Amino acid sequence: MKKIIFLAFALILFQNNYAQKHFSAEILTGVGFNKNLTLVNESIENYNVFTTQVNANYQFNLYKKLFAETGIGAQWYFNSGDVGVSNFKSTSLHLNVPFIISYPLFKKTSIGIGAALSNNKSFDDFDFRANHNIRTSLLLKGAYILNSNFSLLLIAKQNLSNTPDLYLINQPNFDVSVGISYKIF
Repeated sequence: MKKIIFLAFALILFQNNYAQKHFSAEILTGVGFNKNLTLVNESIENYNVFTTQVNANYQFNLYKKLFAETGIGAQWYFNSGDVGVSNFKSTSLHLNVPFIISYPLFKKTSIGIGAALSNNKSFDDFDFRANHNIRTSLLLKGAYILNSNFSLLLIAKQNLSNTPDLYLINQPNFDVSVGISYKIF
């Protein structure tokens, strides 16, 4: 046990000396896409999804130019569509926990790939014993540095979980967002 504590302390000390760390806040907006959704054997027509996302991120160096990013975020989806003769509108909130590994391509741009975990069900229906609670998504993230504090972002997210169409209405299978990041420190 003492060895584990010593190794953890050494790792933290090593990181503080050699790794640059950044805390940032992000705000993004985007659109979502689904293909051929059905609900109660009826096709969903005129389906639209708009999203707004707010994130708090922690970025740290891994090896040479390679860096990692993790954090927590909230993503709101605003959905509408038609099922048969009925139409619907809904809003849902999802918590995102990403982990991304990035590499700078040029002096001001970087690209990253990673995964994100998010809730598939609303928080009042969440039960750890039930199926389809957590969704895993593939993330692609591009950043362009405007100045020392601001960056432009492009994030694409693809669902990797085997999710029934019912859950894809509130959180689409694929979404693309653009936004801005502000480096806090």
